[in-house]
Amino acid sequence: MRKSLNKPWLKCGLAALVALPVAASATLVTDGNFTQAPDPGIFTTYFASQTMGGWTVTAGSVDLIGSYWTPPPGGGRSVDMAGNSSGTIEQTISGLVVNQQYQLSFYLSGNPDGPPAVKVLGTILGATTDSFTYTTAINYNHSLSYTLETASFTATSVSEVLQFQDQSSYNGSTPFGAVIGNVSLAPVPETTTMVAGAMFLLPFAFSTLRVLRRNRMA
Repeated sequence: MRKSLNKPWLKCGLAALVALPVAASATLVTDGNFTQAPDPGIFTTYFASQTMGGWTVTAGSVDLIGSYWTPPPGGGRSVDMAGNSSGTIEQTISGLVVNQQYQLSFYLSGNPDGPPAVKVLGTILGATTDSFTYTTAINYNHSLSYTLETASFTATSVSEVLQFQDQSSYNGSTPFGAVIGNVSLAPVPETTTMVAGAMFLLPFAFSTLRVLRRNRMA
């Protein structure tokens, strides 16, 4: 006869084991998967001063992509950062901790419908700027691949502006820009915090393994 695992201490241990990964997956970005705006159908173009879900277009134009091509890993929608011309989107990130390090992550691709082959995307987060490139081969099969990009910064204020800007250039501008999806921002745990958390969880882990082993033998 198998023994029940209905033990309060064991439930607490299991909850503690999963709490850390769940907390780490939280993001400070609003509408990072670009699903808060109305259904764009195939795609919808947004122009400067327009709001697109949790984002504001501050220059040029961008295309919110619906069914036009492959969505980014994890689902959601993508944004071609060049609508009729290279565009810029941004939002204000609140709830930051001064001197805390954060990691920005997003999926990057490029519109393969036209040149340039090398798409360039600029990011600004507070005082930190980065640039990313993605090389495409022109095709019209609406099948995109994506790469996961990351960047880190240290907060200098409790709120900072996160900005994405297409910097691809072809005859001065292009309607075929860098493509982004699934944007997230999360604090980077300090090494001492991670070690302390692991040491705290070890007794629960060993106790859980012992109980599971006894139940298998029962």
